[in-house]
Amino acid sequence: MTTLWIILFALAGSFLSTAGGLILLWRIDLAKKVSLFLISFAAGVLLGVAFLDLLPEALEGLGNIEHVAVIILSAIVIFFLLERFLWWYHYHRTYTDEHANQIVRTEEGIEVSKVYILLGGDAIHNFIDGILIATAFLINIPLGIAVSIGIIAHELPQEIADFGIMIDAGFSRIKTLLLNIAAASTTLMGALFALYIVPNIAGVAPFIIAFAAGVFIYIALSDLIPEIHHRSERKHAAIHFLLFVSGIFLIGWVI
Repeated sequence: MTTLWIILFALAGSFLSTAGGLILLWRIDLAKKVSLFLISFAAGVLLGVAFLDLLPEALEGLGNIEHVAVIILSAIVIFFLLERFLWWYHYHRTYTDEHANQIVRTEEGIEVSKVYILLGGDAIHNFIDGILIATAFLINIPLGIAVSIGIIAHELPQEIADFGIMIDAGFSRIKTLLLNIAAASTTLMGALFALYIVPNIAGVAPFIIAFAAGVFIYIALSDLIPEIHHRSERKHAAIHFLLFVSGIFLIGWVI
């Protein structure tokens, strides 16, 4: 039964997130409007999952707050390095014309090679998401659902950004969709990898859960919240706050 939950939510993490990109392919103006609001909600969800679900589970599994703190800090350092040296673009930015003009552009447009680097980084990111989903479900089903909600929430605005970059680089709509589906499929690969590896390594699950907490905290605080402050209009401040808090309360309700 746990295997079925893992496969279903890994597939949901893969392909429901693509819905964000489909919004952009359907209506670019609508995608730009909703993306920032999705980011506010995603930031609340990620912090809710990290502090209400993952941290308590990691502390219970490891029994030592110092060990948990070191793992969380290590996750933050690792993701900082990945974003600085491997992932050429901050994934969680909204897609706007201004951002499209800032992203490694030649006279002909965005460099196509950089788009493939983006897709490669996205595939790695999704593989890690799959590992986190499977590990959470192996601990208990409510934790798995909460982690999956967090992943899907932050993938939606990310896919809007990715689709926008690829369209701006000259990719056709069909090619953009197919390449993003291919990158999204690594979520299921990561989940299956964890499904068969984690149970065979004694005591590894709490370490992965603590690492996931660090990842979620890093994404929320370094990518999502700064983007909200930078891009949102003051007249929408109350809406962003309500969406942010709603994300936290949603996770509190799920658990």
